Amino acid sequence: MSDQISIPTVYMRGGTSKGLLFNKKDLPSDQTRLTNYLLAAMGSPDTRQINGMGGATSVTNKVCIISKSELANVDIDYFFAQVLVDEAKVDYGPTCGNMLSAVGPFAIEQGLIEATETYTKIVIRSVNTGSIIDATIPTPKKLVTYSGDYEIAGVPGNGSPILLKFKNIVGGATGKLLPAGHTTTNIKGIEVTCLDVSMPIVMAKAKDFGIEGNETSLVLNSNKNLLKNIEEIRLLAGLEMGMGNVNGKVLPKFALLSKPLQGGTITSRYFTPKTCHESHAATGTNCVASACLISGTVASKIANIKATGEDKVMIEHPLGSIDCIVETSRTIQETDSNYIKSCGVYRTSRKIMGGNIYIPKDIENE
Repeated sequence: MSDQISIPTVYMRGGTSKGLLFNKKDLPSDQTRLTNYLLAAMGSPDTRQINGMGGATSVTNKVCIISKSELANVDIDYFFAQVLVDEAKVDYGPTCGNMLSAVGPFAIEQGLIEATETYTKIVIRSVNTGSIIDATIPTPKKLVTYSGDYEIAGVPGNGSPILLKFKNIVGGATGKLLPAGHTTTNIKGIEVTCLDVSMPIVMAKAKDFGIEGNETSLVLNSNKNLLKNIEEIRLLAGLEMGMGNVNGKVLPKFALLSKPLQGGTITSRYFTPKTCHESHAATGTNCVASACLISGTVASKIANIKATGEDKVMIEHPLGSIDCIVETSRTIQETDSNYIKSCGVYRTSRKIMGGNIYIPKDIENE
């Protein structure tokens, strides 16, 4: 008898992220056991993750746990887990919009959803945040198609475009659009906007942190003084947002904003929160794009755009740009929680490997 536990899984890229997708029934329901399983699967804690499938960065260290939803008008439940690289910790608080683009194809190919001709529409619930996502998956001849001519910045080559339309996305973590109570808040002399759309983010002007805002993620991640200052402001902002002590937690995220240089709406450097994202999170895109359309925010003071009801916001990031279609209400105040109606982004995905992952049986005794 083998001294390892065998678990079916699929290794996939979703947007600019990558990780393992599991059927919920194949994993333990107890969260302590689940955490041990995922740490072993990814090889954490270890900066190289040499003993697991982890990619040694936050964006390549993600897990999606998928099941049929028992809720009316929802097809699939998506539970996200962020496995930390160098700590024996799994964070179940956030979600990942990039990996969402892998959820639909996985659900179809696992037989959880029956494909339809040309396109298959799937209603997905983010268990972590409660948001609802309408995913449209290209399925010519009722088969998932991964190849195509759509390109996203940060991913070599092209793929088949998957439309993700995020709904019910305001206040998922804090219960409020503006959890600090105002469009801007002053923290230690720094003007910040605290917004909760898809993902709670603390936003500030890049110049207020002594940078231009167009630096590469590598340059920013080597700037230890910058990262220290960001974390100091983030911890204080967490208190202002009613999130308590966020030390050691990945929420809220942080974004440093500046003028666009390539014809976009705004430039963003998105921190996860202790490292700068190599491109930009999809959920973070929703939040920054929404901020551009709310008067008085740090983002709106930089972006030259006015809400018309449905607007494309182009966010420039270290590897290119990402577009977000933001639907707003024309009859509600911009600071009202119902003002942001939905956000839509296009992503691609790719199935890299399918099979079983093996983890040591002795983790059951930990």
